[in-house]
Amino acid sequence: MRCAILLSVLLAAGCGGETEIVINVDRDSISAGGIDFAVITARAILSGDAVGSGTQVDFETTAGSFEETQSVASAKASTNSDGEATVRLYSGPSEGSATVTATFYSDSSGQSATSSITIRFTAATGSKSPVDGTFRLTCDAVNIGALREPVPDIQVTCKLTAQTRKGEVIPASALNPSFMTEAGSVTSKTDDYTGEQLFIYSPKGGSSAPRDLAPEQSLNEPSYNDKNGKQRNPRDGLATIIAVADGEEAFNDLNGNGKYDQGEPFTDSAEPFVDIDDDDEWGPEEKYLDVNNNARWDRANGTWDGKTKIVAIYKILWTGKLDNSPQTSRIDRLTSSIPSGGKLELKAFALDTNMNPVAAFQDNQDYLEWTLTSGGDASSNDLTTPPMDNSLGFSFDKAASTERKRWRILANSFTPKPYTFTVEDSYPTETDPPTNFTATAVAYSTPGPGDEGYFLPQVTEPIADKVDGTCD
Repeated sequence: MRCAILLSVLLAAGCGGETEIVINVDRDSISAGGIDFAVITARAILSGDAVGSGTQVDFETTAGSFEETQSVASAKASTNSDGEATVRLYSGPSEGSATVTATFYSDSSGQSATSSITIRFTAATGSKSPVDGTFRLTCDAVNIGALREPVPDIQVTCKLTAQTRKGEVIPASALNPSFMTEAGSVTSKTDDYTGEQLFIYSPKGGSSAPRDLAPEQSLNEPSYNDKNGKQRNPRDGLATIIAVADGEEAFNDLNGNGKYDQGEPFTDSAEPFVDIDDDDEWGPEEKYLDVNNNARWDRANGTWDGKTKIVAIYKILWTGKLDNSPQTSRIDRLTSSIPSGGKLELKAFALDTNMNPVAAFQDNQDYLEWTLTSGGDASSNDLTTPPMDNSLGFSFDKAASTERKRWRILANSFTPKPYTFTVEDSYPTETDPPTNFTATAVAYSTPGPGDEGYFLPQVTEPIADKVDGTCD
């Protein structure tokens, strides 16, 4: 009777006189992402007997890699005294499967044998699961000009990363995330050069703008009423994005046994929700993911969950065109006259109607330009074209212990960046009458990146406020 080769984790024995190769694997499914591996053993049999020690076996795979740190689709291994050759197959970047083929050839007899087996790459499980708190979403911008009209074709590149309990990095392609947004939308793409899984955030799609909010008194958030009587404050432009994936809650492994034990401290997480009012509390108007399908949002359950939904958060500021008012774009100064030998410090603010910095990118060489016109002694040694960068006018609590608290706004942090320009009396010893000078500022800024990472056209916007002064 002919002996069949079993393409499974079972070890098949050769029959008398048969030349064959039998494959055994310790696991037929492993966690995707290159963080897990299967041990593959091929037993080579020549004319019914195991081949001698040192016989070469060639391995090929259709996916995954025989090396942990680089992509290697073929490998060679020598047999031991039992005729067995062993290799490791590391999983591919995403869920799928690999066909592994083992082949040997006998120089003395001219006989050869080939066999194959399939190994599945699955969602991460057990100790290979992503851990809540290590799941992070980062984007190439914190501030985009999405409140300009018409809405620009802004495309912000974002990345997701996560880690296992042991600190192994899980690539985004193995996470299978879903997204929810307060405004705008997220789509997925693969980098043409690196193969990395990327996510593109656009202000188009989804809700058309972040929710208007009342100023938060506990944060000392500034506000004012615009010329139409509408209340304005910085958080009116802040949009929340969340990514959700399967994972486990973080815990403190006190006994170092690599698993959660009753009584060990852990981070208890509520059901994922889009925190549109930035208070770290779910409200009836906030979207959430109903993990247990009970038609309501649930708080943390008081139990460590080894299989749950974990959340990565990002908040991106939507800003509009430069707005001219005493509360927004202006040039602050204590006086307009410079005494003999004295100096005058000017501070320009380039803000939109919500009191937020207009979107700008130093990578695109955006800048604010100062112009000083003097009829006599006034001059400045300061840079006349200071760079404008992509920034917020407030700060988040990045030192917090949990992902949600890391995105809480710090109280008293609403301090937009000023662009300082110092004008001074260049000739203090002269006795001539005071002379006039004028200082103005113009912002050259970009709403954001567009397709393929190229920046959208730069916008030129003057600050209407100007300083007309005298210099003794």
